[in-house]
Amino acid sequence: MINITKKAFPILASLLLTAGAAHADYVKPDITHAPYGHQQVVYQINGGDAKLQFHALKNVLNHVTTVEDIDAVIVVHGEGISLLTTKDPEITGMLDKLREKHVKIDVCNNTLKGKNLDWHELYHVEESDIVPSGVAEVGYLQSQHYAYVKP
Repeated sequence: MINITKKAFPILASLLLTAGAAHADYVKPDITHAPYGHQQVVYQINGGDAKLQFHALKNVLNHVTTVEDIDAVIVVHGEGISLLTTKDPEITGMLDKLREKHVKIDVCNNTLKGKNLDWHELYHVEESDIVPSGVAEVGYLQSQHYAYVKP
């Protein structure tokens, strides 16, 4: 038998009530918010974990879907290049959706050279998508007033 003290009972009851509330269905709130206005944003993807890459792409999609007037760029370099070599339909589908929303995807030439990759083999990459350096591109875009996001 579990011995519950008088002090512990209110805490336990609160936890049980909170746990029950966590399973309630979503109800859309009545949100009033000022328009976001024009945004410029650069997302950096340089990690090779496919699950994290997918979530990063989902963040970008949520962003460009929410903000009507946006210039969004994803800079891919380092281990992040696996984002563009994958055959995973979830990731390639997300890349397609982002391109449909006019998200620019910049690819680091230093990474291509360092990993001995042919850009023709990358998922829907055009030669005009290649930049000399991914890190330098992130810095350049920040100097052009792009907000930096590292999901």
